[in-house]
Amino acid sequence: MRSRTARGQSLVETALGLMVFITILLFGIYFAEVGALTLKVQEAANFALWDATGRVVHDPEVQEWQRTSAVTGALAEANGRYVDFDGRARVDGRGGVEIQQAIARARPIRVECEPELPNGVPTLGPEHAGGPLAAMSVQSPGMRCTASTQLRAERIGRFMEPDTFRTSHRLAGAAFRLCAAGRATNGVCEGRFGLFLDDWGLSTVAEGRACALSMNTGAVCANRDYYLWAERVYRTNGGGGGAGSALAALVGAESVPEDQFFMSFRGEEDRYQENIGPTHAGGQSVWETTPFRASNLSRTYDVPRENRWLGGVRVR
Repeated sequence: MRSRTARGQSLVETALGLMVFITILLFGIYFAEVGALTLKVQEAANFALWDATGRVVHDPEVQEWQRTSAVTGALAEANGRYVDFDGRARVDGRGGVEIQQAIARARPIRVECEPELPNGVPTLGPEHAGGPLAAMSVQSPGMRCTASTQLRAERIGRFMEPDTFRTSHRLAGAAFRLCAAGRATNGVCEGRFGLFLDDWGLSTVAEGRACALSMNTGAVCANRDYYLWAERVYRTNGGGGGAGSALAALVGAESVPEDQFFMSFRGEEDRYQENIGPTHAGGQSVWETTPFRASNLSRTYDVPRENRWLGGVRVR
């Protein structure tokens, strides 16, 4: 009789121990899955931010310094890639498919972005350029993003149905909102990641074109943004003035429009040179930006330019 009592006690203890062990095991797996899915949600929000930095967000000619299409395009790309929690390829048309792991079940990730920075973050505007650069009227508020999904525990079973565990079982199995930044408040993700956009650096293909010199015509060169931006600074700071024209009128001489703006921008593909005819110092026909070559001067300048950025001046 004693041995039977002992065996029965072991069976009861094993059953109770298994309940604790299985509970810890299942929720350990569940929490691990929640952690992994949280990283994917954060990745989706950050993907939208960094994708926007690779898009053209300015158009100086029309004074547009943050195109909303850069933000909306990045948002669409992020939602298309991360709807299945895997950002390696787009899966358009599968927006309603839930993801089921061992225990965790998640609805598709939803990325949200706005063309503005989070609350409390100052924006960049013309006043940050300072001095004559304020004429550029640049401003780029940036963007803010978050991502979220709804999670719940599945496949836990009904072994926790007794009254002792009923409350905890309902809380564990209830759906909740998982946010990329911070925690949800009443089911809404209020936290946002923020990022400044653009560098006002005129870095697109069109803004890297050469700007051929056009004297006495007022024609805009192929690099329209650079030309018009430089001209705007020139005009805002007084232009060329009118003293020369006034002097020419006083003595009855013919003058040129001294207030006309023209410029030249030549890069490495043109060897930093502009051919302007035999009007340069010493009768040279090529005008060069610094660094330059000038073999006819008493102090000869000769700068090797190949495969270097602007190089350095060597005097001999």
